[in-house]
Amino acid sequence: MSKAFYLAIAIIAFTIPIVVMAPASIVTGLFGDAVQRNIPGLKIGATRGRIWQGSTQLQYQRFPAFTLSWKLAALPLLTGKVSTLIELNGGGLQLEMGALGSTSGGSLDNINGTIESRFINAISVGYGLELTGVFELSGINTSYDQRWLTSLKGVTNWSGGIVHIETPAQFYSVKLPALTGQLSMKDSNAVLDVAAGTSSLLTLALKPDGWSQTSVSYMLADMAGLPVPKEYQDTTGPAFLLEEKVF
Repeated sequence: MSKAFYLAIAIIAFTIPIVVMAPASIVTGLFGDAVQRNIPGLKIGATRGRIWQGSTQLQYQRFPAFTLSWKLAALPLLTGKVSTLIELNGGGLQLEMGALGSTSGGSLDNINGTIESRFINAISVGYGLELTGVFELSGINTSYDQRWLTSLKGVTNWSGGIVHIETPAQFYSVKLPALTGQLSMKDSNAVLDVAAGTSSLLTLALKPDGWSQTSVSYMLADMAGLPVPKEYQDTTGPAFLLEEKVF
C-alpha cells in the first residue's frame, strides 16, 4: 500500500482521540456569542463534559436556570448533520427529546416530560397570571427551516387547580378542571388549542413575526368569572382577544 494510505491512517488514529476527548467548553466558546446574539435574553453558564457527551447551564430571560445535557451521535456528522439526545433538567423542567440539525434546518422529535407551574410563573406573573399544577408534554414533534417552524404536533395535559388572574379592576382566584392542549401549525402560526373535554376554552397562537395572540372563549370567561363588555356579546367569536410581542 502507498505511503499516503498509511499517513492517512496515522492522522485519523491521532485525531480521533483528540476530538473524542475535547472538552465541551470548546463548543460554547466558539458558538456561544453567536447563539446569544440570535437569542436575546439567553445566558450560557458553566459547561462540563466532552463534545460527545456534556452539559451546560442555561437561563432564558426571567425563567429559572436549568441544565441542558446532550449525547452526540457520530455517524450523522459524516453527512453534515448533527444528531443528539437532549435532556433539560432544573428550575421546574424535566424534558427529553431527540434533535437533528443541519445548515438548512432540523427537528426536535418525541419531546416528553413535565413543566412545573413555577417555571411558567416566573414570566406569567408579570402579566397577571399565576398557575398551579404540572404540565405534561407527550410525543411532541416539530421541524424548522432557516426562517421558522415548518411543522408542529403533539399533546399537552395540565393537571388542573387554582389559577390566579389579576386585572386592573379585580383579582380573581379560579379553580379549573384538568385541561388538554393540542399543538399544530395553522397557516404559518404555531397554535395551542386548549380544551376541557370537548369544549374549546383557549387558543394561543405564535406568529413568525414574534407576535402572540390569545383567544379566550366565553365558556372560560364564565368559568373564571371575568366580566365581558356588553359590546362583545357576539358569542360566535372569542370573549377576549389579546396580543403581545414576545420576541
